[in-house]
Amino acid sequence: MDAKTIAWVLPHPGYDDEPTLGPLREQGFRVVTCVAGETPPADAELRVLQADLFADSRRLRREYVLDARPTLIVASTAAQEVDALGFIKPRDDVVRGLQPAELLVLRLARLLKHAGGEALLQSLEFTDELTGLANRKRWQSQLAQELGNELAQECRAVVLFDLDHFKHINDRFGHQAGDKVLREAAALLLAETAPGDKLARWGGEEFVALISRYDRQTVTADVQRMLQRLAGHAFFPPAAAAGGAPFERLINRFDDTAPAPLEADTTRRMPVTASAGLAFLRERSTFADVMNQADVALFEAKSRGRNRLVSYETLQEASGNEDRDLYVRHFENVTRVMTERMTSLVTNMGRSLVEAARREANQDALTQLHNRRYFDSRLAREFETARKHGRSLTIALVDLDHFHDVNATYGYPTGDHVLRRFSEVARNSVRLTDWLARYGGEEFCLVMPDTDLETGARVAERVRRNVAATTLQSIDQRPVTLTASVGVAQLGEQTDSPLSLVQRASEALLGAKQAGRNRLVVDAS
Repeated sequence: MDAKTIAWVLPHPGYDDEPTLGPLREQGFRVVTCVAGETPPADAELRVLQADLFADSRRLRREYVLDARPTLIVASTAAQEVDALGFIKPRDDVVRGLQPAELLVLRLARLLKHAGGEALLQSLEFTDELTGLANRKRWQSQLAQELGNELAQECRAVVLFDLDHFKHINDRFGHQAGDKVLREAAALLLAETAPGDKLARWGGEEFVALISRYDRQTVTADVQRMLQRLAGHAFFPPAAAAGGAPFERLINRFDDTAPAPLEADTTRRMPVTASAGLAFLRERSTFADVMNQADVALFEAKSRGRNRLVSYETLQEASGNEDRDLYVRHFENVTRVMTERMTSLVTNMGRSLVEAARREANQDALTQLHNRRYFDSRLAREFETARKHGRSLTIALVDLDHFHDVNATYGYPTGDHVLRRFSEVARNSVRLTDWLARYGGEEFCLVMPDTDLETGARVAERVRRNVAATTLQSIDQRPVTLTASVGVAQLGEQTDSPLSLVQRASEALLGAKQAGRNRLVVDAS
């Protein structure tokens, strides 16, 4: 058996009673422990939840829905096993106890075998794969069964939850963050439900619940508490996966004309609230009636400003029991909300198109650095700012040595590859306050605002050294040698224009080439 990684979830940090994991390791499994509520390591293919380590079944179930990977629940009693079988997905499994170790190993091997096969397809039929809750199809069956039962003495209601401005979360933080919000929201709502309640994912960012309580006031109070739990929870973007960024929209960090990047600060809280519409079950209520009423109440809540609960019965009383007036108001609310969404969508699309056009006009297509047009315009602004406020300004002209020979010897595709590779090395060698532009051909300019000549020379020398140390190959895998010559100049009292500053850096660059190339020369004037 190839080594497989298992994430064994502990209830809290510093938990002393760690399970005996020796037999699993002896059988070729790599076992790592993690704390409840945290995302298991990305390379963990399986997850183990030990029922005894959680205070009650609801906390166990809440932890279960937080992650979608195949899960084995270890139960110690028949009651725990029955409870777990009631909520796990068909592809997952339950085992009674940690002994014998052979049984535990076989159960884990079974999970690995069926994780991507027929069992997964069956689980998708009635279970939402992302949150682990019942899906829309299963919810319809559950509610239909409830409506077929005689009304009990308890008060029952259907609640539709909708996460407010969820698309904004996806656009700002990325879909990975949106998925994380949905999983955590499902766990939070589940934690507030009573044992007899039913919770499902209705679709997209909507959840639906069937709540049973003693009276209407208790139902309303408990749903309000669910909304408060969501609004008070600290949602944070996911950390970057190993070897990659968690954000979907990446930009050149030196291009201030590009759209703002997706939020990269995983310590910055994502604001998440929800609106809710509530409808109580009555005699001879139908599935369509109850869901339509909850939907009417939900859109009323959203039209009133979101992050609130509205009851259909309250709306009905306010309209004098005139359903016609109520549904006219519902049409207005839906129109208002959809218009708001479309306006936001069109605005964001228009902004993206403008930003893309501006970026294309100011960016060199090959190297993704600023182009000559942008360089001329911004250097003039940097020059005026430095002169007006008495600040330092240093620039460095960089020329790739014998670049014509690279094209002639290895071909133009290799030449393009060399230019792209140089831009990557240069970007990673300068500071956040510096910016780079392709001046022309194989010449580039590094602009360093608020930087004196000595510091600017050190930054430019770091670029030169890193270029010389870079290993390059041609398209046909032949080694390519690349070096650069650099000329550095600082804004002085006698410098009367951006052009004269560039001219001084150019003269220093010529001095570097005449001195043998692959070196840096500082303008002494």
